[in-house]
Amino acid sequence: MRYFPIFYDLKNRPVTIVGGGEEALRKVRLLLKTDAVINVIAPSLHDELAANPRVNWISRHYHTGLLDGAALVYSADAALNERVAADAQAQGIPVNAVDNPDISTFIVPSIVDRDPVVVAIGTEGTAPILGQGLRARIDAMLPVALGDLAKSAASLRERVAATIPAGNRRRGFWHRFFFGDVRDAFIAGESCNYLAGVEGLFASEAQPPKGRVSFVSLVTDDPELLTLKALRKLHEADVIVHDQAVAPAVLEMARRDAVRLPVKGELYDGATDILIAEARAGKLVVRLSVKDASLEETISVAAEGLAFENVPPPAQSKPTDIIPFPAHDDIRDAILRAAS
Repeated sequence: MRYFPIFYDLKNRPVTIVGGGEEALRKVRLLLKTDAVINVIAPSLHDELAANPRVNWISRHYHTGLLDGAALVYSADAALNERVAADAQAQGIPVNAVDNPDISTFIVPSIVDRDPVVVAIGTEGTAPILGQGLRARIDAMLPVALGDLAKSAASLRERVAATIPAGNRRRGFWHRFFFGDVRDAFIAGESCNYLAGVEGLFASEAQPPKGRVSFVSLVTDDPELLTLKALRKLHEADVIVHDQAVAPAVLEMARRDAVRLPVKGELYDGATDILIAEARAGKLVVRLSVKDASLEETISVAAEGLAFENVPPPAQSKPTDIIPFPAHDDIRDAILRAAS
């Protein structure tokens, strides 16, 4: 990755565009979506730019001093690109020379705008048509009201922080908010169902958390061959207990803030105690193995009355549903029946 993706705060900050033609107009149209102060340096100005009250037209020929204080600089005049880029870099100002990434210090991605939800797609200047195609597909996937849903979520953040503990419970609330019935009701404009759904989420999260262990078996180091269910478990996990032999590329598929605990992958290596302790604490735990799930570990988790499930590789049988087992003497037989 050559270009590091960031979102830059331009609220009340000056952005300077050198040039007043079509290229400058395209950049200004994008900047008008922000709260930036827009300064355009050009001897003459495109009619649309001249008619916009947010555009501050500096009707002068370019010189270096006109960049002073700018947060960002765009050069939209091919005859001045190299000069503007050099001047901006000398002052430590990020600069984009239109259609000239070699002298730019930042590039502009393709953007899907559902303010405040913004998706940026970059190809590091190598394949702009690919970026535009991906943008079109993502744009078609996202409802127009998605930004309003995000704003509605912002109004709930203080209440959520005050009533729902941080960690998997709070993540669970927001996951159900954004991807469940609450979202569907909001997008459909069903305000009563939306409000009822929100209150239902708060009521359900008031219950004590329930831990769970998912035994995920691997047959390959290639993360692209993970099953959809295995990927989902890695994304949900609070704690990942993994064999030391698990490939780093597979672990990269997990949530960044998930706790990763390596074990030897052998009998009595301490993995069982970790699984039980973390699940008792209400955590969502994934036991990631390079081979089939350990029957001994599964029996021990089930004997504690903890919910568990088995997520085998694609070539194996369909994974079992989550089954909370009470402790009893016939645990082994029950597990074997459930897995068959």
